Amino acid sequence: MDAPTSVPCFVKEEEVARCKWLALSRITYMDAKGKERLWEAAKRTTTSDSGGDAVCVIAVLKRLLKFDCLVLVKQYRPPMKGYTLEMPAGLIDKNETAEQTAVRELKEETGYKATVKHSSPCVCVDSRLYSYAIGMEMSKGHPQSHTVDT
Repeated sequence: MDAPTSVPCFVKEEEVARCKWLALSRITYMDAKGKERLWEAAKRTTTSDSGGDAVCVIAVLKRLLKFDCLVLVKQYRPPMKGYTLEMPAGLIDKNETAEQTAVRELKEETGYKATVKHSSPCVCVDSRLYSYAIGMEMSKGHPQSHTVDT
């Protein structure tokens, strides 16, 4: 393997396509050997000024005399052509904090109400997407009756 001769650097970015939730762009950059290269990237169109555009809720259901439980939701994901088990999550609306989004998404997706116990700084869960991880705890109980329109 050849030793790097320079530091990789960004050259330019061109938007190729834009839809409601995602934009596709072509990034030109110089690699460590000084060679110009291309990279294709998908970005959310909903990114806020704070840098984060979504939350992932780590909800712990506290139960007396039993093991605590993580709350997961079953979601149909068209790109997977099937269902996934995942933590409640969602996009941050305008004029909404990450913490407010976490409380709203947990209620919408599970019916549970909770309080935020911890909020992380903005983290990168994928090299193309940024989000916040929110920790929440709930007392033993059942979700309130609700209907989720999909």
